Amino acid sequence: MSKKPTDRKAYKKVPIEDRIQMVESLYINFPRNQSALNAIGNCHSHAKLSKEPEGILILGDTGAGKTTVVKLYMRSHPRIVTEEVTVVPVLYATVPVPATCKSLVTALLTAIGDPAAEKGSQVTQTLRLKRYIGACKVELLILDEFQHFQDRESLRVLKTVSDWLKVLMDETGVPIVLAGLPYSHTVLDDENNEQLRRRFALRIELAPFGFNTSRERQDFRRFLSIIDEKLPLAEGSDLADPATAFCIYEATDGVVAHVMKLIRRATVIALESRREKLTMEILSLAYEQRLAANNPGKRNPFGDVALVA
Repeated sequence: MSKKPTDRKAYKKVPIEDRIQMVESLYINFPRNQSALNAIGNCHSHAKLSKEPEGILILGDTGAGKTTVVKLYMRSHPRIVTEEVTVVPVLYATVPVPATCKSLVTALLTAIGDPAAEKGSQVTQTLRLKRYIGACKVELLILDEFQHFQDRESLRVLKTVSDWLKVLMDETGVPIVLAGLPYSHTVLDDENNEQLRRRFALRIELAPFGFNTSRERQDFRRFLSIIDEKLPLAEGSDLADPATAFCIYEATDGVVAHVMKLIRRATVIALESRREKLTMEILSLAYEQRLAANNPGKRNPFGDVALVA
């Protein structure tokens, strides 16, 4: 793939396929996410000095950016493969459904690269995982979809799995970052989960952008401005213009994942139609193609404008 130009006009010399790849892999590290990244970093580094590992619970609705944040942190701490050993500084796994001790340890063994992840009893698998954590020098464990520690039908907290995780944390000394939907805190707040709750005193919530107050509008427009600067287009699109920002907010409700889905699709449409900036008509078409189905009956915030090639 071509190197990203330092001069915006130079994008015209970059093949469209490469520019599409740039926008599809685009990540915006805005202040709210940076605070979460800093907290994870502090948790990671503090564990090397503390006798008892501490954890973090990151909460947010679908699309708020939880998974993006933790995967960005992983990107800055990649696994290192040598002939002798595979070093995995940060081990990431998704909590399976249903969440049982065996299904969770299997998911972790799979994530670390055990070719026989499913083999053995829960006890032998757990012993194997602990050996891998030591041999692969795991320093931080991240578990996504933490809400699965609660049974979806009965809403009962899965105490056995919670206890298993607490013991793993204690015996390995590895801190854990949990990420889940907003109601995930009920797992830790359960009256029978006091010991696990004590290890996750820090909680961070990633909420959608607001648009009611002047401060909220300013934050959202700043976010859009950062996106605009990073788009692989030869011209700026003035996404932070008050009217444009309002339309984008109406289309996405301030949900980061929806904003990125809209802008990514709009940029691809622009590139494929040989345009170097995003317009209301392009955003309108992108909305119809990517977000309208999720909002049946809702008027297109950008107007019913046809794209003319």
